Amino acid sequence: MVDTKPTPQQLTAASAPARPRARHRQANQEEDATKLQFGEFAGGEALTIGEVQSLLEMSRHGTGAPPPPDNNVYKQTVEYVKEFNNVKPGVAESMRQTLQTTAGDFLNTFEVAQIMHLRPENVEVAVSLIPSLERYANGDADEDKLLHLLEEVRNLARYAA
Repeated sequence: MVDTKPTPQQLTAASAPARPRARHRQANQEEDATKLQFGEFAGGEALTIGEVQSLLEMSRHGTGAPPPPDNNVYKQTVEYVKEFNNVKPGVAESMRQTLQTTAGDFLNTFEVAQIMHLRPENVEVAVSLIPSLERYANGDADEDKLLHLLEEVRNLARYAA
C-alpha cells in the first residue's frame, strides 16, 4: 500500500469553500456613476426606490405570481424600500414624465432617478449629491435649465402629496 500525503495546494483546495469565479470585465466596461459609466448596465433603466417598491408589490400580489422568496435579502429589500420610499406611485410617474419630456436627452436615466428621489433644492446641492451633474454647473443656460427641472420636481412632490 502506497502512503501518499496530500500537497499543501490540495489541502487548501479541499478546505476552501467553493466560490463563484469572478466575472472578468473588459477595460471598456468600467463602472463609475460620477462619469455616467455603468458597464454592462448602461442600457438599463434606473429606478427610484418607490418604483422598486411598486415592482416588488406587483410581483408578490400579481395574478399567478409565485410566493415571495423566503430569504433575508428579499425581506431586507422589502423593508428598505418601505422605509425610504418618499413618494407615491402617481407622483413618481408625474415626476418621471415631466423630467423625460422637459429634459429630453439633457439628463441620463440615472440622474433622473436620483433627482426624483433626492429632490435637491438647488444646483449646488444637486451637484454635491449627484456629481455627474457638475457639467451643468457653469452659470449658463444649462444651469438655469437644471434649476428649473429641480424646482418642477420639488413642486410636484410638494403639491401632489
